[in-house]
Amino acid sequence: LDWTPNTNHVGIFAAASKGLYARAGLAVEVVSADDARYSGSYVGGDGAPEAGGEYTTPCKLCAGGGAHFAMNSPEGVVNWNLRGDAPGSRLVAVAALCSRNTSAIAARKGVVSRPRDLDGRRYASYAARFEGRIVQRLIQADGGKGEYEEVVSPMLGLWNTVLADRDELAPGEQTDATWVFTCWEGVDAEMRGDAG
Repeated sequence: LDWTPNTNHVGIFAAASKGLYARAGLAVEVVSADDARYSGSYVGGDGAPEAGGEYTTPCKLCAGGGAHFAMNSPEGVVNWNLRGDAPGSRLVAVAALCSRNTSAIAARKGVVSRPRDLDGRRYASYAARFEGRIVQRLIQADGGKGEYEEVVSPMLGLWNTVLADRDELAPGEQTDATWVFTCWEGVDAEMRGDAG
């Protein structure tokens, strides 16, 4: 899986529960982001990549033979195939699980109300290869310069970035926006009354 099990993955678990994989002669193991194979990436460790300087991702597991099939974002597959140094096989995207994008840029209330407001601000990044350029073009498309500071910390959450109390964060940890998963963090933020 590409993240903690959530609504995007319902079909995978429903098929297992109904025995559909077994009926098709498939022995399916679902590897969630909390699995030890993602140690140092999604879970555990000190937030630093494993030896070799690279985080374990669904693409890396699949291309390296650790999985036959992986869920990932379209930009993750493009990134993997464009890397000249990518170990393992090239990947092929075979299906879209959702009819619309399930992620968004979330920003600190009262600081950022539209993309161009990110100019001169701090953006909490996952360090995905295309992420910075996507954010930059988003700002520019809204009339901004696309000049912001990208702060890299692995696997950020909404509550320790844009919804965290700035006074409780160290100066280097204070950020104004981050990329979130709307079906998980977005719904949770709505339920807590923090969305808007």
